[in-house]
Amino acid sequence: MSWLYDHRDQLDGYQLYAEIAYRFRPKVLPDDRDDIEMEIVLKLKAEADKKDQVTIGFLYAVAKSVVKTYWRKKYRERRRISHLYEGDKGLMIAGSWKIVSYDPDIEARLDARAKLKTLPKRMVKVGLKRAEGERLNNADKLYLCRQRHRLSKFNWTTDAEIEQMRHLYIDEGLSGVEVAKITGRGRATVQRHLNKLGVMRGR
Repeated sequence: MSWLYDHRDQLDGYQLYAEIAYRFRPKVLPDDRDDIEMEIVLKLKAEADKKDQVTIGFLYAVAKSVVKTYWRKKYRERRRISHLYEGDKGLMIAGSWKIVSYDPDIEARLDARAKLKTLPKRMVKVGLKRAEGERLNNADKLYLCRQRHRLSKFNWTTDAEIEQMRHLYIDEGLSGVEVAKITGRGRATVQRHLNKLGVMRGR
């Protein structure tokens, strides 16, 4: 939602600028959209005041240049960050022991990165597109839809559930069919997890 766009009728002399800025909101990262929208409005006003007469095309060109400048800054930031790495105490400069910033959540971030490495490259690529506010093409949308369907269809088993299967099968002496009924899983699923555990009931 955009506060500027929703209140454009109350912005005397700025309505057109607010409408143009709103169209360029999706072209930047979600966290920066309000700031870039305000920046576009102010830039449009400043450029329009310099001229006796402006066209819609000119205003759109100015807004586009603001977005280009935004992404150039982001690119420079990424180049700078590429010289940094995450150590056990926080963000550090490569080739030195200098800590740029301490990160209390470094373990959570490293875990997230490790998880990303287990996902298909295309899924990560599509996820980054969405995170950066890019529009997905039809092929990406179809791929994402298929992946969601596959993940929702696959019934993940938690560690606690696997332990319950082991307990029922080994400690309680129940059959695989009985374990499946109690846990609400298929017999093949139960057997697969028991095989992975390498459990065999004592005879």
